[in-house]
Amino acid sequence: MRAMSICGKMSRPILVAAAISVAAAVSSAIAGEKPDLAAAWEALPQYQYGQDMAPLLAIDRAAIEARSSAQARAELAARLAAVLQSPGTTAEARQYICLRLRDVGTAAEVPILAKLLNAPETCEIARWALESIPGQASADALRSALALATVPTDRLVGMINSVGARQDAQAVPKLKELARSADERVQRAALGALGKIATEDAAAFLKECADRDKVPTPQHLAVPLLRSAGALASSGKAEMAKPIYTLLSREGQPLGIRRAALEGLLRLEGEQSTAIILDWFAGSDSQRRVIAASHLDRLTTAELEQMLKRPAVPDASRLVLLEVLASRKSHDILPLAMLLAKGDDQSLRAFGIRALGSLGDTSVVSFLIESLASGGEIAEAAQQALCRLPRKAVKPALLATLNGRPQLRPAIIEVLQQIKCYEAIGPLLALAASDDPSVYGPAMEGLRGIADPDKTDLPRLIELVARVPRGAQRDEAEKTVVLVCEKLPPDVDRAEAAIAATKTNIAERAEFLPLMGRLGGPKALAVLNAGISSREPQIRDGAVRGLCNWPDVQVADQLLQIAGQGDDPSHRRWALRAYIRVTTLKSNRPARQTLGMLEQAMKLASQADDRRLILERVGTMRSRDAVLWLAKYLDDPELNQAACAAIIEAAHDRSLRSTSQNQLGPILEKVGRISTDPAIRERARQYQLGL
Repeated sequence: MRAMSICGKMSRPILVAAAISVAAAVSSAIAGEKPDLAAAWEALPQYQYGQDMAPLLAIDRAAIEARSSAQARAELAARLAAVLQSPGTTAEARQYICLRLRDVGTAAEVPILAKLLNAPETCEIARWALESIPGQASADALRSALALATVPTDRLVGMINSVGARQDAQAVPKLKELARSADERVQRAALGALGKIATEDAAAFLKECADRDKVPTPQHLAVPLLRSAGALASSGKAEMAKPIYTLLSREGQPLGIRRAALEGLLRLEGEQSTAIILDWFAGSDSQRRVIAASHLDRLTTAELEQMLKRPAVPDASRLVLLEVLASRKSHDILPLAMLLAKGDDQSLRAFGIRALGSLGDTSVVSFLIESLASGGEIAEAAQQALCRLPRKAVKPALLATLNGRPQLRPAIIEVLQQIKCYEAIGPLLALAASDDPSVYGPAMEGLRGIADPDKTDLPRLIELVARVPRGAQRDEAEKTVVLVCEKLPPDVDRAEAAIAATKTNIAERAEFLPLMGRLGGPKALAVLNAGISSREPQIRDGAVRGLCNWPDVQVADQLLQIAGQGDDPSHRRWALRAYIRVTTLKSNRPARQTLGMLEQAMKLASQADDRRLILERVGTMRSRDAVLWLAKYLDDPELNQAACAAIIEAAHDRSLRSTSQNQLGPILEKVGRISTDPAIRERARQYQLGL
């Protein structure tokens, strides 16, 4: 952007030429041959943007090779300079040559480049070349150009930046003069350059400027000041750096500047910084506390413990100290952690409880277990603390509490889950057999987290299915087995693994057949098909339930057949509702095909609840065909309210409404007129308006 503003069309060729160096090695390796260097020099003066870059690549390679020899570098630089001075050399070639002189230029080329500083079309690239050429001559050339009173602002700012980049101490007097310029751009550039040069004189001038300004120090002055203070400190001049850091660390300075200055003050103190860290950390200045907190690792445990006992330390700092000491396993803070954990302040209590877990002291286990009764943040902190403590000490106490304290049971089970306590599986199985949902629910949740799909845990979980009554509790037991089996690798047949894990002949036990359907897979399907053909009513009943539990659309045809031709009315209804469920699971099937499958279901549905279920599921399809199909039921007194709700759901997609407004508009108007639900009527009105 800088080149474009000063040199017009120059910037694009510059970017291309700058990329050539990177491309050269790759191009050469691919080509497998070295271009004719003599031909390259011949072509260079006439180079224009868009031409074959092979000549430039050849000169790039020559420049890379020349870096290893002072003589070769000087010869190449002289040759480039000769082309640069030739009247017939194109602007693009001059730009490229200046870029190469950044790499190989010597003092001999400085006078030539210095002349280019006065020409708007070459000033920028000449300045960049001089920035990189080592030696006093290039510095003198830039400084001389800086002294010209007639230099336009853009070029002057560029010169100032280059002098700063060279860290030319001799330019400080001129830069101090320019820093007082009425032109804000020139002034800021000069201040920035003084910060980079960072001599004592430059730093003193910047400090004088800052002293004249009120806090906060302007960013364009604060940044150079920080740089100069850092340079002074690195060169052993701490006595000059400290006043600058002190100024910039005052309250009211920009946050980033202030923190950097505070860090600088600490660095100046070196090994003596402990006293400052202690002072800042115990003080009321939040920013100083933040900086001090980041350096607490410098302090010994004894120093931290001593600070913790100081009454003036703010609560926020005390908590940080407590956490650091806890991470160091300092048992001396146990009394304070317990004091916080038993206090009235909720946040302090939670912090103290978490600290108890970090200390690793098992004497607090019973207290932490009791804290679980508090609920909320306190219970969560106690759970975290229990998970951190040694498991050998925690497990017996948790297991002993599992049966004795029903009100703590859910929280205890969650901790047992997190620490993967296999010893809890037996007690949890016993609780899972209870007929109380508040007991068996958390117990099964714990089993899902702890148990593994192996020959130890799976048989016990499968037997649990048989032990609990049919209904909600058995559903939960079956889900527990399924979730544990989901821990198996994806290519493993879960039903086969469950059958192999137990000696029970699952195919002959009706209570296990619904579970087979939930697990899915080839083995389960074979067992269920055999069960449907069984002469035993209970086996057939269990097998049909298993098909109705199937996790995907694989058994849809079988379900439809049972729904239409089954001998048992209960089986027909179960199968119909299962068919509706699997048909509307997410799939790549075209929407019209799914709608056709649900039309078949509607023909078989004899009960209003089942017909309403079909309408509800069609509503999830969100297609034009679905809305048109649902509209047929708006005149059915038994189904019209379900149809209204389904239509509103199906028409939720704005793009669908915008492309089918002529067809959907009258339907939405009718929904708004006949629906008894105010929310549905309002949505119908909004959809009609295109909202």
